[in-house]
Amino acid sequence: MADKVTTSKTLKLVAKFEDNDTRTLDLDNPKDNLTAAQIKAFETVAKTTQAIIGDKGGANFYKFTDAKTIEKETTVLDLR
Repeated sequence: MADKVTTSKTLKLVAKFEDNDTRTLDLDNPKDNLTAAQIKAFETVAKTTQAIIGDKGGANFYKFTDAKTIEKETTVLDLR
């Protein structure tokens, strides 16, 4: 058996709430070529529907302060 290489991608969004608390959301396998405009559109929907709720007294979602995609390559070494 040979070494096995896998790749994965994660979208990390930092959400800010009305009480100034922040939370990081990690979303696996985001679509390719995601744009800032698409993140802003998601921000609008999340804010309007309050789909994201803070943990300190249920504070309302305010905005995303950071968004990035992280691509990772993992190699599992064959030790046989």
